[in-house]
Amino acid sequence: MKKILVGLLVVLMSCSFAYSKCATCGSSHCNHSHSHSHGSHGSGSDSHPVYLVRTETRQDEIKFPNCADHYAIMDVTINHYSDGTQRTYSSGTIYHSDGTVLESECQSVHHVIYNEGHYFIIKKANGYKIIDSEGKILTKKAYSKMTELEGKENRVLVRRDKKYGIIDLHEGVIVPAKYNKFDAIGNNIFITKLNGYYGILDIDNNILVENDCEKIKPLYDTILLKRYHKYGLADSGGKIILNPHYDKIKKLGEYILVKKDKKYGVMDYEGNLVSEIIYDSIKLERNKLKGLKNKIWSEI
Repeated sequence: MKKILVGLLVVLMSCSFAYSKCATCGSSHCNHSHSHSHGSHGSGSDSHPVYLVRTETRQDEIKFPNCADHYAIMDVTINHYSDGTQRTYSSGTIYHSDGTVLESECQSVHHVIYNEGHYFIIKKANGYKIIDSEGKILTKKAYSKMTELEGKENRVLVRRDKKYGIIDLHEGVIVPAKYNKFDAIGNNIFITKLNGYYGILDIDNNILVENDCEKIKPLYDTILLKRYHKYGLADSGGKIILNPHYDKIKKLGEYILVKKDKKYGVMDYEGNLVSEIIYDSIKLERNKLKGLKNKIWSEI
């Protein structure tokens, strides 16, 4: 009889545990492993639903600068979810001024005027395209990114097959889409990456620095170059002002510290030489440069 009572007690405790309520969603479960089909969050074997709380919709009218011939309407839907996240969906339609439709189902729209012609860089579900004012598609290839470049008309940065290049509005190739990285640094020049090495070219595909550098990055109004573990400088236009023959180039306050053959010198932020490379050490003390030479510190 004692064994029977113990057995019944164990069964009752197991049932009580199995039908315990979930602390988060409050529902009862016949076992302690449960899940929900519409997205979930949590840790371990417990998961809880993420559900739609509310939906906002609105219409935004887009008026294009210097253009009275076209406008766009963007239908925006914002879904808010129970975990605090939200998703935004946009679908735009481009109209002629008389209300007739030029293009629909656009996720984004950018208007360009060039040589008195009207162009639209649009994002669709299958990628980016360029169309003219009659709706004619001017690009034949598939692009995952398109951005109009400032500083020169009729230039569009594109990404295709994970590679970057530049085309014009009629898909004429300016810079072949072959670069792994393409970063604008001002003055219509770009730091590029090709097969693991960096270079500099301009918006017209003139190569200013070959893709043979381990590192290129802006440094004040100059550009730091690293090639074969040595450092150099280019000016803001990409012209080399110090060939990469130096052991170290780095910031020193508002100055640029240069090291070669165990000696130091200083340049200003534009790359102009402030002191010759003759010092054993240089420091900036109370905004004044001091150099160590022949064991004596003196102001530079």
